[in-house]
Amino acid sequence: MINEINRKQDETIKSYKIRLFKNKDLYGLNSQNIADLINKETGDTFNESTYRKWYRLYSEGLEDGKKENLSDDSLIKQYEIKKQEFEKEKIKVQTEKLNLNQMLREQARMELFEEKITHAILHRDKNIDIPKHKIDLDYNNDSEMILSIADPHYGADFIIRGMMDEVINEYNPEIFEKRMWEILNKTVSYAERNGFKKVNVLDLDDSIEGILHIGQLALLRYGVVDSLIGYADFMETWINELSRILYVDFNRVKGNHNDLRLLTGKKGDFPHENTSRIITHSIKKGLRDNPNVSINGHNSVGCIYKKIAGFDVLASHGQDEKGNLEDSFKNYILSYKVNVDYFYTGHLHSTNIKEIGINKEIIQTPSIMGINDFSIGLKKTANAGAKITVLTKDYGRTEEHNIILK
Repeated sequence: MINEINRKQDETIKSYKIRLFKNKDLYGLNSQNIADLINKETGDTFNESTYRKWYRLYSEGLEDGKKENLSDDSLIKQYEIKKQEFEKEKIKVQTEKLNLNQMLREQARMELFEEKITHAILHRDKNIDIPKHKIDLDYNNDSEMILSIADPHYGADFIIRGMMDEVINEYNPEIFEKRMWEILNKTVSYAERNGFKKVNVLDLDDSIEGILHIGQLALLRYGVVDSLIGYADFMETWINELSRILYVDFNRVKGNHNDLRLLTGKKGDFPHENTSRIITHSIKKGLRDNPNVSINGHNSVGCIYKKIAGFDVLASHGQDEKGNLEDSFKNYILSYKVNVDYFYTGHLHSTNIKEIGINKEIIQTPSIMGINDFSIGLKKTANAGAKITVLTKDYGRTEEHNIILK
């Protein structure tokens, strides 16, 4: 019987398949056994369903021909039709495999890229002088101070000129650092004037300029990896210095310029692969021994959602809001079944506060970068800046202070 199930010397693959299926009970074979035998002869890796479907189509065509008493030519035609149907099914299987392999390749490239970035950031030689004293937060204060910062686009390097060739905005990593120190000084001054010992920092991201499209290459001082390292390095130092005066509860959301879009060039191909979490991990590791700092990364939605002064605060970069923040405010509540009192966003590079209801507001944060070619093209401009707001228990937002940057 073993000789019978083997392919005969002058037997075609098609004849071999037909013989095996016709005599599978006689040979004691099942569909998987037949698939293994045929794959061994052809070198293919098709599963049993592929061959079983092929034989079913062949048998149906043969049976139809017998019932209708078709001529040999008609039988051949029917067989060719069935064969084409089988070939289409085979192509579908092959296409699925190609798509799966492509996805796996992209994921592997993504993981490798991310591993190299993480290794470069976490193994850099950097020592920070951590404060030894712990700030006492045991004091009566129903108000909490929030500093929101957004859109630093670290790594960008450009000059915007006006109609008389005057400089409207100049921006580069050095100017970013200068503006951040100005934000720190004004934050500390505001806190000391108003008796705050703690600041909730909302980093609304787009931390680096990134590469969303080829046109940005002309505006970059650094590449993606160097931008990530530079930004993480500076923010560790900045948060550490701020923590000498204030307890810093630092929170980061996920922005769109941190997407690893350079691998495929397409927005949203890998929505959960974003370098924001690498920066957060680096800062948290660098400041892990600082008693006056807590570092919090974004949730699976890319947002921060937390209680501040008894109110539910949601922070998002804003790239998915499509310009209609009021609809987004309501959609977050309906989609995720949570309460939202104050919704902080960046992305639009401008400042605004919109009241939605009693103690319910959208608070738009300006950009650290200021105007660029994109905003000029849209004929929209706004000051570079940051925003300080105060939430008071039972009363909501009681103060707003805009930090204007030069």
